[in-house]
Amino acid sequence: MRISPALVSLATMLALTACAESGPATSLDGPLEGCPEAGAGTTIGGLRGTGRDATPSPVRRLVLMGGGPEEDGAARRFAEAAAGGDIVVLRATGSLTSYPDYFSVELAPSPAPASVVTIRTDTPPLADHPSVLCRLGRAEAVWLAGGSQWNYLGRWPNSVHVAVGEATRRGAALGGTSAGAVSLGEAAFDARHGTITSGEALSEPADVSVSVGPSSLPQPELANIIVDSHFTERSREGRLLAFLGRLLAQPRSGPFVGVGIDEGVALEIEGSGYRVSSTRAGAVWMYEATGPAVVQPGQPLSLDGIRRVRLADGASGRWPFLFDEAERVQELVVEEGEVRVKGVSTAGDR
Repeated sequence: MRISPALVSLATMLALTACAESGPATSLDGPLEGCPEAGAGTTIGGLRGTGRDATPSPVRRLVLMGGGPEEDGAARRFAEAAAGGDIVVLRATGSLTSYPDYFSVELAPSPAPASVVTIRTDTPPLADHPSVLCRLGRAEAVWLAGGSQWNYLGRWPNSVHVAVGEATRRGAALGGTSAGAVSLGEAAFDARHGTITSGEALSEPADVSVSVGPSSLPQPELANIIVDSHFTERSREGRLLAFLGRLLAQPRSGPFVGVGIDEGVALEIEGSGYRVSSTRAGAVWMYEATGPAVVQPGQPLSLDGIRRVRLADGASGRWPFLFDEAERVQELVVEEGEVRVKGVSTAGDR
């Protein structure tokens, strides 16, 4: 999560660009020329880039991070997937300037993006301003920052969801960290009623606070998948299993897959392959749940048919993930809200 105290308005950014920075590293010329200015509740700033007016062909690459410090290698590959085009960072709170410097300068991507601009929707329902939609319509890569996923999934207007979906369909790179990553699964915990702990979710999985449903920003690589972040650091295995139980209890076919991502860890998906990279000893945790699931009001979760795989730094393979080919799979069960390991098997055992 990029954090900076500077909160720069569009007018200030224009003044700084015109008066203080005349070199090619910072420019409002080129691919973003012609987009209208931001309206009330939407602030655009932190523009960095080469100012090139190019017609790039982006690489379709999905990058999911678990929050905390970014994994620089995966972030660099995200920036390079823009193929010298425009990167748009979307957020509801936080800095306007940290990501543009990070993606354009600190990571030294090759090719460098033509521009990186952060759009902060201080009033999320007003995010359908033509300025926002114009920039999304031209973006070769879109990044969703952290925060509360309810701002993204429930408070952003449908026009923004449609614009992100159009970016996906034209092959733009997509990525996000923390709440941004959570928002990109086919299903999502939307935090409509605030966050929830594993203990709370396991004890009452049918409660309204376990708000799980279709995402407004689903990515095709994450079909039948729900994502959670800050995974080990915030002990979120139990709540991810509760989310899977809720999905299994709904009238549609399974199995469902949960993806838990630790802080400082990235999961990259490109074509039919994936890889994991980490700044620490963290991992990506894969869960398959086939059920049966018992999700009843006032009762703790019971869930069977769970398989878990830990993917450490450097792990790679085919995507969608194949549990039957994994070398070490732990079999879990949830009984009356308690998670326990049933056993461990390998590909040969199955």
